[in-house]
Amino acid sequence: MKRFLRTAAIALTCALAALALVACASQPSGEAAMFKAGTYTGVGAGKNGTVTVKTTFTATAIKSVEVVKHGETPGISDPAIARVPASIVKNQTLAVDVVSGVSLTSKAIIDAVADCVKQAGGSVDKLQTKAGAEKMTAGAAIEKSADVVIVGGGGAGLAAAVSAAQSGAKVVLIEKAPALGGNTIRAGGAYNAVDQARQQKVKMTKPLLGDLKAFLAIDEATVGEFGPTLKTLKGQINAYLASGSDTLFDSVELHMMQAYFGGKRVDLKGNEIHSNLELVRTLATNSPKAMDWLESLGLHFTDNIYTVLGALWPRTHSTNKPVGTGFIGTLSDNATKLGVEIMLETKADELITQKGRVVGVKATKADGTKVTLKASKGVIMATGGFGANPAMRAKYNTYWPSMPLTMPTTNAPTATGDGIVMGEKVGANLVGMGFIQLMPSSHPVSGSLAGGLWGSAESQVFVNSQGKRFVNEYAERDVLAAGALKQEKGLFYIICDQVTAGNPQPGAKNGWGDDIDTLIKNHDVYKADTLAGLEQQLKMPAGSLQAEIAKYNGYIEAGVDPEFGKRNFGPKLTQGPFYATPRSPSVHHTMGGIAIDTQARVLDAKGQAIPGFYAAGEVTGGIHAGNRLGGNAIADIMVFGRIAGASAAAAK
Repeated sequence: MKRFLRTAAIALTCALAALALVACASQPSGEAAMFKAGTYTGVGAGKNGTVTVKTTFTATAIKSVEVVKHGETPGISDPAIARVPASIVKNQTLAVDVVSGVSLTSKAIIDAVADCVKQAGGSVDKLQTKAGAEKMTAGAAIEKSADVVIVGGGGAGLAAAVSAAQSGAKVVLIEKAPALGGNTIRAGGAYNAVDQARQQKVKMTKPLLGDLKAFLAIDEATVGEFGPTLKTLKGQINAYLASGSDTLFDSVELHMMQAYFGGKRVDLKGNEIHSNLELVRTLATNSPKAMDWLESLGLHFTDNIYTVLGALWPRTHSTNKPVGTGFIGTLSDNATKLGVEIMLETKADELITQKGRVVGVKATKADGTKVTLKASKGVIMATGGFGANPAMRAKYNTYWPSMPLTMPTTNAPTATGDGIVMGEKVGANLVGMGFIQLMPSSHPVSGSLAGGLWGSAESQVFVNSQGKRFVNEYAERDVLAAGALKQEKGLFYIICDQVTAGNPQPGAKNGWGDDIDTLIKNHDVYKADTLAGLEQQLKMPAGSLQAEIAKYNGYIEAGVDPEFGKRNFGPKLTQGPFYATPRSPSVHHTMGGIAIDTQARVLDAKGQAIPGFYAAGEVTGGIHAGNRLGGNAIADIMVFGRIAGASAAAAK
């Protein structure tokens, strides 16, 4: 199956197609009435809000099911929107399987149809126990050969597929989910890259200038092999200061040093970790080139430059598509055009080796069909991390004092560490496995990045349930998460005014495509004309939030935050209405994984490349060390995915 159900347009096509679904089995004449014939509308709770479904009944059957409105992420939710209504109608039961990877959307549709059943006078209990769901049967074993086989259909895997195909390789890509996208499609879409053309339109601020000058005081001998990079950066900074320029400064070396300091960490056992110099150099040098490559494939980046949470510098870019859909849609379109064969719902089980070389993959389709794929040039592992595997997180964690199995995650359910396990079995070295990044600003219940409202990192204000700030909001993500976990129930609020929220208007959507009015209605976001109104809604002590924001606005005027050391500020929060988004930490990125070199070749414990084996994306380790800068992940998967594809295609 080569087609990928893409973006919101395709989601709409799926929904319209569902309207035409009619029960296959005719009802026996004279059968007792089960429903009051007619069309009813029901709702269910999805991942990103309410899912609205219209269901039509005859007296004896569910005639059609249509998803008419939802806020689920385009691309991710498409398989559920297409399959669940069809399965309900075909099998005349609510006891249908949820679609792997989109269980919350699937359940929302089922719940909405159950709501309609009640309105039509039917028995939900009978339909929930009715046997009739289709049973999948394994087909004949499948064997295929290609130059390059890729395991994983997220951003890294698709970048590798397009790159390898552009290099002339015959490519087969397998993905265990029913749709492409992985974590990339549900990520915020932030992409870090040094980009002088866009950044020269940004003015240098006094706080940023202070951060820049701070590098001049760092002793090069204290940063190990990054010393020469720091020396080069110092020369660039001095030249910039001498020039008198008032436009934003940036360089590959600044990106590298911020990744170094942002990722240098010590775990609970006293072990220090920092980024691999050459991997970071490869990332920072090639992220602008990968941007150009993506634009040549048809992806459009906006001219807006901002700082995503935990990025430390204004070099973050976004596309004109919501979240990560633009990356996945563009790459999947190009993969199809280039003849890449894509096999969905195909889970890799083990790597095939021959005389020390990785030569293929054994896999299993969702119906049990066995698949054997032979690779004449190489296998690329791009399965992501293990953020959705609580037992594996607990096994490896050496950074956080505790890693509850119940902690939610921003990750796709498919991010269970499969590629790391398979790689280790063929001798791949694992690095940095004990370090796991928490996303501080996640939905308190679902763990999702979606469902909130805020602006760039410098403009965000974090307060606890008492209306008090507790952290430097411009700091690294692990610092923010650690601060949040110390608050009551790990809960805090991101406070914005009309300006820092991006001036949302009635009917507007946030950056994830969520309807803001619906978020407010569901209390995923709180809105009030005044700060006093927010205090009342959030049950904060009277006057607490008002006093805190007044004090914070004073820090903005002075350019100094004496409490928490925040140095880069957005505008003062003065213009109502005001917004508060409840947030709590969740597992976001597993820092460790398979060791690779700058050619994306997988390395063994001796640092030697394993023939025929490549890896890219979150399945790898060593690039981000103990803490990843916000916005570096998508740059990472595009840079190293592209390199992995070219390296594998060029293998002898």
